[in-house]
Parts: sequence; structure tokens; C-alpha cells
Amino acid sequence: MGAGGDAPPLRAQDVLMLVGLSLLVGSIVMLAWDDPVPFTEEEGISGNARLGGGDSVDMTYIMDQTSVVTIRFQLEGQEEVLITEAVAAGDTNTATFDVTERGSVSWSITVSEGAGEVDVDLKRGAISMVWAPLLGAVLVGYAVVLSRQGDEASKDAGSLDAELLE
Repeated sequence: MGAGGDAPPLRAQDVLMLVGLSLLVGSIVMLAWDDPVPFTEEEGISGNARLGGGDSVDMTYIMDQTSVVTIRFQLEGQEEVLITEAVAAGDTNTATFDVTERGSVSWSITVSEGAGEVDVDLKRGAISMVWAPLLGAVLVGYAVVLSRQGDEASKDAGSLDAELLE
């Protein structure tokens, strides 16, 4: 320690517990935290992601007034897909783009007038959504098992009596 103090060594189960809880809580928060993003006619919304074959991008949007919405999807190395439609005020619409092969997908949404909100969901395979929370739960469980084994070993070690013989 910096001030000449003494600290016990960090145990493996403590490290596993911290890493496991970070993965478990962090991944659940990231999966659940999905707020709609506002956009206007001056400023559209765009983004991109690297997806695999069989994944999809769902773009759900709602407008505050009747307008023409243009949505653009493009998979790396392929032609872009344009969707243009008139949307009534208050209507909720969804545009979906299915990814046929692994690559970078870019998307954008613009509106001719008014403002609205958009929520973009990346639909990936089930394994890619559950591996982080599952790994976190396994690490936490293993840390608990190691901790209990250490507690049992310390109880056994504390119960030994020594007798000096001459």
C-alpha cells in the first residue's frame, strides 16, 4: 500500500465475483435500456452496426404531424434500400431490413417536415443476446462456490488443536 499500510491479497473468488456482476448487471442494463430518439426535418437520425446473416434492423417511428418519411438501409457492398412513405400524425410505423450476409449495415431516417421519434432495434440471434448475462451468472455462481469452499476449509483449519509433547 502507498502509505505503508498492509492489505490482504485479493482472492480469486473476489475477482470472479466483480467481473461476473459487472457482466451480469451491465449486459442486462444494455439490453433493457432503449429510449426513442427525437428527430426533426433539419436533423435526421443515422447509425450503423456490424451484423451477421439472419439478423435484422427494425426501425419504429412516430410523427407529430403528417409528413413524408424517407428511410435508407444499406448493407456494405450492396445497393441501398430506400423506403419513402407518407405518415399521418400520431401513427406508429415500422420498417424492417433483413441482413442476408455478414457485414456493416448503415441506416438513416429523414422527414420532410415536422418532428418525430424513432426507436432502432437490432434483432440478433438469441446466443448473441444471452452470452454476456449467462457468462456473468456462471462467474458469480463459481465465485460463490469458491467462497463456500474457502469458508469450509477455514472452519476445519480453526478446529485443529495442537498439543506439545515432551
